[in-house]
Amino acid sequence: MNAPDISTKVATDVSAFKGEDRDARHLIARASGPAMLVHASGKVIDHNPDAAILAEAMKARDPDLRGLIFSAAACGAPVGGRITLGEDEADHQAYEVQATPFGGDHLLITARDVTFETNLTRALLKSRDLYKDLMHCSADFGWETDAHGTFSYVSPMGALGWSAQDMNGRSAQSLLKLAPEDTSIVFSTRIPQKATKVWASNKQGESVLLLVSCVPVFDAQGDWRGARGVARDITREHERDKALKLDQARQSLLARIVLDIRTEADPLEILSSASAAAAQALRTDKAWALRRRDADNEDTINRSPEDTPLVQLAIKALERPGHESDEDAFVELGQGDHANCLIATAGLAQGISATLAFSRDTMTEPWRAHEVELIHGITGHLAIALKQAEMMRKLRILSRVDDLTGLLNRRALFEEMAKRLGHQKRSRRQGCFLFIDLDYFKQVNDRLGHAAGDAVLRKLGQLMREQSRVGDLEGRIGGDEFGLWLEDTDLAGAHHKAHSLLAQVPNLRKAAGDPASPLSMSIGIAQTAPEFIETPDMLADAADEALYKAKKNGRSTIVVAEPRSYPGMPDTNSQGR
Repeated sequence: MNAPDISTKVATDVSAFKGEDRDARHLIARASGPAMLVHASGKVIDHNPDAAILAEAMKARDPDLRGLIFSAAACGAPVGGRITLGEDEADHQAYEVQATPFGGDHLLITARDVTFETNLTRALLKSRDLYKDLMHCSADFGWETDAHGTFSYVSPMGALGWSAQDMNGRSAQSLLKLAPEDTSIVFSTRIPQKATKVWASNKQGESVLLLVSCVPVFDAQGDWRGARGVARDITREHERDKALKLDQARQSLLARIVLDIRTEADPLEILSSASAAAAQALRTDKAWALRRRDADNEDTINRSPEDTPLVQLAIKALERPGHESDEDAFVELGQGDHANCLIATAGLAQGISATLAFSRDTMTEPWRAHEVELIHGITGHLAIALKQAEMMRKLRILSRVDDLTGLLNRRALFEEMAKRLGHQKRSRRQGCFLFIDLDYFKQVNDRLGHAAGDAVLRKLGQLMREQSRVGDLEGRIGGDEFGLWLEDTDLAGAHHKAHSLLAQVPNLRKAAGDPASPLSMSIGIAQTAPEFIETPDMLADAADEALYKAKKNGRSTIVVAEPRSYPGMPDTNSQGR
């Protein structure tokens, strides 16, 4: 005989249940929350309006709800549990459900809507996670202290090398080696504090800077019981900011010193300005030395006006072998007896080099890295400034000097003569100008070549330099014409000078390579007239006229210009006397 199918069995059970139908409906109607009557097979017999969602879940064969019902039916005793209906978090419903056997194969289902409680729990969990994340992002550790300044709570990760267990129960002041005033400001604060900086020590004894925000803690009676807050180690940020500020200050100072250097044109003034500005910034004594090397590889050394051991150190550093390197600037600490010194060298540059030397009491104030960097930066700019100054000096020389003879060119000679004439107007002392022209020079070029002619011009330039006094001016006016200014000289002295030049004619012929050459020179002399205002051109014109007469008189002679007068040009120095 075949067993009846499940539908027949459920119909039979429901028919048998009719006797208790009124009681079940009464219980469901009076329930304060969701309630329904179901068969052990899962069929819903009856339910109140609050249980409509549960009835729908049963019909949809919700596995959690059906499993709870089957468990209660199997064990014949009440079974409870929590179920969640709905797939999306936004519209889910949560219930605490109890299935109680009722009348044989039936079960009475009662439930309580716990959706709000579930959502609240989830929100609290999220808030806890949010708090933990914010704590991790904003602080290294959270803490609380009691009325004695002892840690009563430290966040689980601990802080500054200590575990939370190490820190709890210990005095914040003694553990972190805080100053008493810092302890009262933060870890025993009685007023709220925000982003307060205090210095502390970590477990390794290293100094750390803490950024602390905290509030006081009061009990129900309003009595102060301690403090709580968060703290973050900002030592790295502090060091980075400090380094940035130092770098900004160094750059600002360097810019000022570089500006001072660049406004100077003379190497000695450049060195003096740079050493003074750097010494002021470093709070040190200073010295400098400058070396020039000319075309003949001869050294000229200038130094600070003071004669001190530091000056001698600067000179010694400048003369030390190996300074003629490709490195424009380098800085070194002194050795031995000069260990308190800092020496900077601007390497050989266009024939010029320099050293700066600084000293101070390094026992109380040792040299710092940023100071060495500052001096290195100054020295680099100093090397550039010296190069430029030396190049400008050479350009000025080239613009004033005749390439072939090394004498002043016409423009430079007349510029210097103008200064001397102005001075003589005040001193009332006389000077003389010699206009020199080579006789038969064209024949030297034509017969012996221009190389021979150039040799003659160079030789005459050399003789004029060698036989001149300090204060005299020698120049090549052009071609084979030369000019010689004799400072504070009368006509007798000018005649003597002219004759000494004529005596050198054999040397000129020898330079040309033909001792028998007719090469000679004619000289015109013009004496200044202090009673008149004269220019170099006026004096040169007078000497040129005398030179013309010397040429006309047979060459190789000396002629003195006639006394001159300049109508309409009164002596301004005599006005008002």
